[in-house]
Amino acid sequence: MTYRAETMRTLLKSGPAVALALLFSISSTVIQAEEKAKIELLLDRSPAPGNAIGYVNVPALNKLMKDAGFSPAAASTVSEVWFLADLDIGSLRPKWEAGYAVLNQPVDAKKLADRLGGYVDNVVNQDVVHAPNQTYFVPGKDHPERLGILRPTDRSLLAGWLTPVIDVKYTPFLSAHAKQPESYLSFMLAIDLNNVLSPIPLKTRLEGLESLKSNSPESVAGTLASIQGCSIIVGRRSLNECIAKFEFSKSPSSLKLIAPELLAEILQRNGTDAPEVKQWEVSVDGNALSLKGPITQSSLSGLMGIFSLQSQAQQAAARASLSEQSEEQRVAYESKHYFDEVNSIIEHTRDHKSQTAGAMAKWSDQRARQIDELGTLNVDPDMIQYGTNVAELLRGNALTVRQTNIDAGKVKASQSLDTGYYNDGYGYYNSNSTSDYQRVTSAIAQGNAYGNYREALNQIDKLTAAMRRDMTQKYKMQF
Repeated sequence: MTYRAETMRTLLKSGPAVALALLFSISSTVIQAEEKAKIELLLDRSPAPGNAIGYVNVPALNKLMKDAGFSPAAASTVSEVWFLADLDIGSLRPKWEAGYAVLNQPVDAKKLADRLGGYVDNVVNQDVVHAPNQTYFVPGKDHPERLGILRPTDRSLLAGWLTPVIDVKYTPFLSAHAKQPESYLSFMLAIDLNNVLSPIPLKTRLEGLESLKSNSPESVAGTLASIQGCSIIVGRRSLNECIAKFEFSKSPSSLKLIAPELLAEILQRNGTDAPEVKQWEVSVDGNALSLKGPITQSSLSGLMGIFSLQSQAQQAAARASLSEQSEEQRVAYESKHYFDEVNSIIEHTRDHKSQTAGAMAKWSDQRARQIDELGTLNVDPDMIQYGTNVAELLRGNALTVRQTNIDAGKVKASQSLDTGYYNDGYGYYNSNSTSDYQRVTSAIAQGNAYGNYREALNQIDKLTAAMRRDMTQKYKMQF
């Protein structure tokens, strides 16, 4: 008789009611343990204090993207990703990231190291792969299909993750979101913002916002500074059901009427355009303010692009699954894979419909960074140069747009000093107000920015066409 059968017989002797109660308790414990092996486990095994957690179910998200007429969010070699990070709130770049990915098939440490051009190290009795692009990969032991990932390659940080030596006390906000059941999620991101904002400088930054015409910046700043955290969730039914939730230490009811416009304007000022939020529905429940509505592909891609673990998992899975090939075959495959990755990034760049030049610059800069992080092992040198040229064009566009905005700001500042009044001999009149001049200046700057953006894309298209032709002829396969 098995242990389980013996346990069942003992429970039944205690009576049906007791047996059911105990079985329910055991089952609940098992379920909790299984759930804790994901997002919540990251908090328990945190290598250092973090402030952001996230989860992506790739098949579910790809289905939603396809249903909405968009290209898939990620390759099918990875099914799930969950991560913890210490996010720099100002730049929206992680100082470090740690997490897991579920792959379609397990990876071997030595083979993965060979394919990535790295080496196998042993940290606290665990084989890990040190990749050249500042990434540690940790093949799973108890869960072979899981691949642990940590960036950057800080060995002491990795050791603290594999064998936790610190007990980080996370806020109730982050702890609660770590317990979210993944079964109904396509995407989830939660960021702890407790004690991040000060109402004093925030008041100054809010001045001049169109959405605050009828509100006191000082009052709004006081409410916003009490924020505990924010979360963004996309379920599994539709991209039209995105929920952004902001939790405060006091009631945000005074923000309810202006929340969509305020959020859109703040994002716009920070170079992250998401005009769709203006149409989102708003609700307030206690100290929480929620907005619900459709999310666009560019906004979702922008959120996912903040963190790099998913793309690193995809690259590792693709390379680990390669069969033995000749040197020329491997270079051909890796070059085509690199070419496809760069072109996917280009298309995402083209699909982004920025409402402001600042948002365009930030988007181009993020896409350039994505190209920089692509693996280049066994890639044809001419192909690597192509990727570098594309990244430089995107980054150059971002710099040009920012400089255009700076120059426009100087012009508008000088215009504000001009009264605009003239004496024609019959009295003083104002031919054009300062605001008129400034609107014209902004329009010119915006037009110049979009012109440079289109020119950069035209150059990229020419480079792409030439590279496709050359590589197809060189390797006798269609690029």
